[in-house]
Order: sequence, then C-alpha cells, then structure tokens
Amino acid sequence: MSTNDSVMQAVTKMRTEWHDNDAKRDANLPTHFPEVQRFDNLSYGPAGVANQLDVYLPTGTTEPIPTVINIHGGGFVYGDKELYQHYCLWWAQNGFAVVNFNYRLAPETIFPGALLDTAAVLTWVKQQAATYHFDLNNLFVTGDSAGGTLTEQALALTTNADYRDLLGVTDPGIHFKGAALNCGLYFLDRPEALDDGSIVGLAYFTPSARKEYAAAIRTEDYLSSAIPPLYVMTANQDFLHDEGIRFDQFLIDHQLPHTFNVYGDEDHTRGHVFHLDMRDPLGQECNLAEKAFFTDLINA
Repeated sequence: MSTNDSVMQAVTKMRTEWHDNDAKRDANLPTHFPEVQRFDNLSYGPAGVANQLDVYLPTGTTEPIPTVINIHGGGFVYGDKELYQHYCLWWAQNGFAVVNFNYRLAPETIFPGALLDTAAVLTWVKQQAATYHFDLNNLFVTGDSAGGTLTEQALALTTNADYRDLLGVTDPGIHFKGAALNCGLYFLDRPEALDDGSIVGLAYFTPSARKEYAAAIRTEDYLSSAIPPLYVMTANQDFLHDEGIRFDQFLIDHQLPHTFNVYGDEDHTRGHVFHLDMRDPLGQECNLAEKAFFTDLINA
C-alpha cells in the first residue's frame, strides 16, 4: 500500500468515527428557530460544496449587527458547516450575525488550501456586508482545534502584509475586533507538532507543503500588537491542553492582550472541544464567557 493510500485509509476511518461521535452528541438538537433566519448554501468560491457557507441572523435584523465568523475544526481532514450549525445558531440566538463555512479538506487539498478558503470568506464578508447586515466595525472570529490554528493564521493574514505575501493573497480589507481560539494547535514548526507519524502532518501539512511554506507555517512570527484581544481556552483533559498553555505564555511574553482559561477539574473533567456540546452546562458557561468577552469589546 502506498503512503497516499494509507493516509486516505486512515482519514476515512477518522471521518467515520468522528462523525458517529458527533452525531451522538448532537442527536435531536433543533436546526431551526423562529428567532433566527437562515441563509443556507451560499457560494463564496469555485470549489462547489467545499466553498459554501451559511449565514444566520437574528430574525428581523435590518441594521448592521456584530458578526461572528466561525472556522470549524476537524484536524483539517473532517468537518463541515452542518456539524457546526448548532454552535453557530447559538451565537445568532444571542444577537450576532454568524458566518458558518465549509473549506476544502485534506488530503484532497493540502496547506494552504483551507487558509486560502478562509481568506476568500473574509473577502466575501466584506463584499456582502450590506446585504446581510454585517457590522464590519464589530467583527469577530471563533475557531476550535484545527479551526483554532486557522483562526491564528487568519489573524496574521488580516494584520500583516508580509504574511499575506507568503501566501500570495490580497488584503481582504477587514479587521477583527476580537477572537476566540478554542482547544487549538499552535507552533507548528516543532517536530512534535507535525511529526511524520501524524495524520495532520501527512495529510495537510505535507512534507512538500512544509518545505514550500516553511515561513508561513511559523504563524507566530507574524503576530504583533496589531492583532485584537484574544480569548484562548482549553480543557483539563484536552489532548491539546499543552498547546493552550504554550500559546498563553507566548502571548504573555509578547505582551499581547488576552484572556486564558482552562475548563474542568478533577471532579468535573472536560475534553477536547467540549464547548460544542450544546447540552453541557460547562460548555455553555464557556460560550457565555466568550460572548461576554466580545460584548465588552463592542462596548469599550
């Protein structure tokens, strides 16, 4: 069996297992609410379903309102907007316009494909702001797991021309007022982050991509005081727990404004992306804390 075949076999297995687990978590959750208006399957790029997004608005919205762009997780090989609709609908129920999008997955598309799709979404949001009442002065981004990585990269992309040049993308012309990075993976240039045995390393950040885009993969080199305040969180049983600790220390060392929280304790443990469980009281506590963090920035 070739390396490509073995990677695809492993990815297929992961997609099946993760989908089954997520389906159990989200079973019987509603997908429509009278207080939320949905605009589904809007195209933002040429890649068919992989370049579709949904917009959720509080029903009756007629003026620009604070807006959240959510970047889904899934190890760069799994996930879509349908999986994240429950989380994104929660934001709309809490008074935000929400953009919930698909991006191209690995191994079919390697780095920087998902990031280029994210950049295209940002351009789309700027262009469609009047149509969907996006308040570009109060624009926020959330991302978990691989989406946390993409959120960090989106922050670099929107604030640093040198980073855009590495990727060959134009300035989307938007600026985030704040961001929430949840259970993310950071500092990718470490051997233990993308070792040759990891599916993320083999499927998305492939050896060829890591060679061609070595500088862009060191995203932390392109973060500066131009980025907005961040809410960074992990959980005590998150397998990426140490990534959050490391990123918190980086932000402290570089005097970048942020809030950092580790959720769960010995008696009430929490794992990776627990906040996506809309039935979990501690997950809701986390989501409400991030909402309050954004609201404070709006009112500042």
